[in-house]
Formats: sequence, C-alpha cells, structure tokens
Amino acid sequence: MPTLNPQQEKNLAAFITALGQQDNALPEALQKQLHAIGLNLEARILELPAIAASLPNLNQAYQTALSDTQAAGAPAATFVANTNQFDSDKQYDRAVDILTADDPVQAARRSRTPLGQVASNPLKRIFGRG
Repeated sequence: MPTLNPQQEKNLAAFITALGQQDNALPEALQKQLHAIGLNLEARILELPAIAASLPNLNQAYQTALSDTQAAGAPAATFVANTNQFDSDKQYDRAVDILTADDPVQAARRSRTPLGQVASNPLKRIFGRG
C-alpha cells in the first residue's frame, strides 16, 4: 500500500486541485509525463512541483492551493483519511486515476469530492482568485 507522508499528501492534493482549475488541457508532453508519474506515484511524487512550475497558470494555482493547505493548519490540511487507511488508499488511487487519464485536467474537473480538506478562502472565490 502507498505510504505518503503528510507533506507529500498536501503536495498531491494541491497539484490535483490546481489541475482542476486549468482552463485548457496540458501540453501533450506534460500529459505523458503525468501518466508516467501516475504509474509510479509513490516514487515520483517529487516531480509534481517541477511540473507545476513549468506552466505559469498551473504554478499559480498550485501555489495558491498549497498555501491554502499550509494555512489551514496541520490536522485540517492533511488528507481527511489520515485516520482511516482505507480512505487514504482510495484517495491515492483516485489521484493515480486522474494523473493517468488521457486528459488529467478534465479528469480533475470531473472529480466530485476533494482529495483533501483544503481550507478555502471565500473572498478569493468571490474575487476570482481562488
């Protein structure tokens, strides 16, 4: 079973959140790279911040989502399932499904439930910055 530390879980949740906020599909090369990462996520999760940094819009959304998880505090910012290994495994599998999809942006958008409890700033939503 996957074993991600709390910071890796935050990074993964922020990345998936940022993917879902993109207006357009990622370039094909990045989609292929995400697919490869998704096939071996536990070993390659450290590559996600570099991928986010490669596209300005994705990086901005990623940094915002990451700062929201950091500002939420330790217990609330971690995966909801930290107390339940089964739920954590389901969230990990869901992230793998999103990363290995033909279009990860669309897969992240279709995802109904959030990967983790990420605090949301209502003012950012109202003013279009979150």
